[in-house]
Amino acid sequence: MATRRSARRPIGRESARDGFVYHFRGRTITDPRELERIESLAIPPAWQQVEIARSPKAKVLAVGIDAAGRRQAIYNPSFRRRRDRQKFARMIDFGEALPELRARVDKDLASRRLSKAKAVACVVKLLDEENFRVGNRQYSRRHGSYGVTTLRREHVRVTRSRIYFDYTGKSAKHHQHSLPDPRLARAVGRLLELPGEAVFKYRTRSGRINEVTSKHINAYIKKHAGSRFSAKDFRTWGATRLAVEFMRSTPVAEKDEAYAAHMVAFVADRLGNTPAVARGSYIHPVMLQLAEAQDGPAQVADAGRKRRARKRFSVAEQCALQLLGEHST
Repeated sequence: MATRRSARRPIGRESARDGFVYHFRGRTITDPRELERIESLAIPPAWQQVEIARSPKAKVLAVGIDAAGRRQAIYNPSFRRRRDRQKFARMIDFGEALPELRARVDKDLASRRLSKAKAVACVVKLLDEENFRVGNRQYSRRHGSYGVTTLRREHVRVTRSRIYFDYTGKSAKHHQHSLPDPRLARAVGRLLELPGEAVFKYRTRSGRINEVTSKHINAYIKKHAGSRFSAKDFRTWGATRLAVEFMRSTPVAEKDEAYAAHMVAFVADRLGNTPAVARGSYIHPVMLQLAEAQDGPAQVADAGRKRRARKRFSVAEQCALQLLGEHST
């Protein structure tokens, strides 16, 4: 948990008759200040195999296995704040880079060969359109939940013009939704004709079938949008776009103190998150401020009039970029 060798050994936790005891290198910790620091982390009692960082400045302060067998972590609040600031700060640049990335996705989707680029473009299109989590094999095997790269045949049904999804996502949440997109439906249908249970895969020039992974997706995004960006940025951008869509379509009643909560609930429902997670991790702070301001929707409408039209950019996205630019200066 820490970079210095002396701090690499974590503090352990064991159950005791009246709570827990903590030990380091075989010795029980009795220092009141250290015990107070550990208790302040509020590590859930149900966690097993708990490891606690010795340094209060560590990025990860504690890890453990929860009751469902999932590995969990408690991050240093300063690290989370710094990470969130960086995440939201790059949304303007991410939005600016999207049209070029979307142009590349369209080009690769148009390819007749079932290449890696075409398969990866399918996934990036879904990250962009449907706010999927990217997923990874290890997490899927461990928790029985899926992101877009780990979807199996049983999770997808394709018609001539639409793709239907039915799968279990993060935190055991059941997702059912569909996307009307004839070209993407044809591409995914062709991928399903390849051998193997994975939906997103490709045939190499030697004839081998390989599955698309999160590494492939992030490499594609970095190559065509910029090295600062990854698959995770799509959900942050998607939440910001959805917030604008809500405020453009929903006028605020006078002294409606619940307006911001309604906006957060709208975004959370479409992301498949709880409102608390959507508010804390995905919706840009500028959008939250606008939703909480009496004239917020009016500012959004004004941004719609001043927006700069862009190819491969929705009206809501144009407004979002306009608003982020105005409020970030």
